[in-house]
Amino acid sequence: MSSRPSFSVPLGTVATNSIIAVVGAVLATTVAAFVWSQSDTTPIMSEGFGGPAAPDYLRTTSELAELIAFFTDREDTTEEGPDDLREMTLLCSKLSAFKKDIVGVARVVNATASLPYATAHDIEPVAETTARCLSKTIPERDLNLIIDKWGSRGEILLRRLCTEYEISPNDNTRLLGLFQKSINDLASLVKGQCFASPMEEQGRALGGYESPALKDLATYKGYF
Repeated sequence: MSSRPSFSVPLGTVATNSIIAVVGAVLATTVAAFVWSQSDTTPIMSEGFGGPAAPDYLRTTSELAELIAFFTDREDTTEEGPDDLREMTLLCSKLSAFKKDIVGVARVVNATASLPYATAHDIEPVAETTARCLSKTIPERDLNLIIDKWGSRGEILLRRLCTEYEISPNDNTRLLGLFQKSINDLASLVKGQCFASPMEEQGRALGGYESPALKDLATYKGYF
């Protein structure tokens, strides 16, 4: 009667297989737990629309930064409120960016380069106004008209915002004062930054420049 051959497994192999099995089980459990934690797609009900973000250069003008910050965390009572605040933020951004560019040491169109044109408060793209100002080729009348339109449109928007956000009369007056101060400061600033002096204009004049002191001098006809 024949007997079956016996097979023996080394103890080290059994221990190795056991360790591998335990590590595999731990990894599988970890992966399954992570996948399950990411499967919850229930929306967070506290999420909502955030108002227009204020650009960094808006902080260069404290009055305008304070004005926009006043409305940022408030709730409007009409459908037009968010649109008016968005345009007001864009307008204040243009005023701040324009000021930053014309007083910058580099004297290049930078902050205003990417700001969009808006028919409601622009006569021309603000980047073009900045370029003409930096090159001192913009007529004073043109720049005055541009700043006047910024100011008048800003006051209209601000009055509407104060109604749409139910702002008190005292705060209404204070906010209008902040905006008017920023417009007046800008109008004073451009006088020294955007207009050429008589000596600077002589290089562009076709007839050259003649000093007023020479007008009364006659032609010299002497021998010596």
